[in-house]
Amino acid sequence: MKTRLSSKRRGFMLMEVVLGLMVFSILAVGYTGALKALRRNSMAVEEQIAITKVVDSALRETLYYPTLEEGEIVADYERGIEVVTVIEPIEELYNEEGIELTQMFNVVVTARYTLDGVEKEQSAVGWRYLPLYKP
Repeated sequence: MKTRLSSKRRGFMLMEVVLGLMVFSILAVGYTGALKALRRNSMAVEEQIAITKVVDSALRETLYYPTLEEGEIVADYERGIEVVTVIEPIEELYNEEGIELTQMFNVVVTARYTLDGVEKEQSAVGWRYLPLYKP
C-alpha cells in the first residue's frame, strides 16, 4: 500500500534539498579558494628556500677559497637569479691581546631575483681570517 505525501510535504522536501545543495556549494567554493591560497603560499616558500640555498652555497664556496682577494664576483644561476659576491678586507680589527688581525675579510653575497613580478634581494654575510685556513 502506497502512501502519498501531500503537496506541502513534497515542496518542503524539495526546499530542504535545494538548501542543502546551496550550503554544500558555498562550502565547496570556500574550500577551493583556501586550497588555491595554500598552493600559492607553498610555491612562494619553496622559491624562497631555493634562493636561500643559492645564497648559502655561494657564501660557503667563497669562504672556502684557499686565498681571497678584494673584489666582486658576479654569477647567474637558474631561475633568473643573479648572485653578486663582494669581498672586502676588514681594517683596524684587533684581538683581545691588541694584535691587529690582518688578512681578515668580509664576504657579502647578494642574490637579486624577481618573484611575482617584484624585484627582490637577499643577502648573507661571512667573515674569513686567512691564517686560520692555510692549505
